[in-house]
Amino acid sequence: MQEDSNVVYIAKIKGTAYEMGEAYGQLFKDYLPQQFANVATLYPGTIHDLLLDFGVPAYIVAALTEDMKVTIMNLALDINWEIAAPYLPQRYIDEMRGIADGSGVDYMTIRRANMLPELTQAHCTVLGVWGKASQDGTVLHLRALDWDAYAPINQYPTVIIYEPTEAGSKSFANIGYLGLIGTLTAMSKIGISAGEKVMITDDSRVPPHFYPKGNPEITYVGKPWMMVLRDGV
Repeated sequence: MQEDSNVVYIAKIKGTAYEMGEAYGQLFKDYLPQQFANVATLYPGTIHDLLLDFGVPAYIVAALTEDMKVTIMNLALDINWEIAAPYLPQRYIDEMRGIADGSGVDYMTIRRANMLPELTQAHCTVLGVWGKASQDGTVLHLRALDWDAYAPINQYPTVIIYEPTEAGSKSFANIGYLGLIGTLTAMSKIGISAGEKVMITDDSRVPPHFYPKGNPEITYVGKPWMMVLRDGV
């Protein structure tokens, strides 16, 4: 779908997780290599900030070349995969393998790109209104993407309509970026919508009573958060 210079890529895919992934890869094989290259442009800056957050001296981080940062980032993404793998439903692995087979893009490239959100925070705005707050009492849900509008990954925004044949599944629209199969924003056929907001636990602006039992723990152990959101719709 195109309006002036703005393009949104829309697709409808159906079948098993692998079949949907394979169709995804076939439909977007001309765009996926460039999009994963766009994702990789985020790696040096992301690992730079993470190394500082984890206490690596600034002079060491400053001495790293861009290639070294990418290598370290790939290692961090692979480690995060191993941590998350026991909690990751097989259908997501199958879908990514389908994308690889359908597009010809290396599976590891796809896997690493889909682990990137685990190492970043989702800086977004969410709003929910209902009852007297909306004109007719209808529940309204807004999720705004508060992020870099000029990031290369924005080149390929997508709306993917999934119609999975897996027992107990529901059709839904996944709104996000090409190549990332998790959910930033989605809405299911039965009317469930999903969005996200970063949880800041060390911000002095957060009133103490907001977390009466102390700041919640942040952990990398568990199902990747974009998969959690997708499973919620």
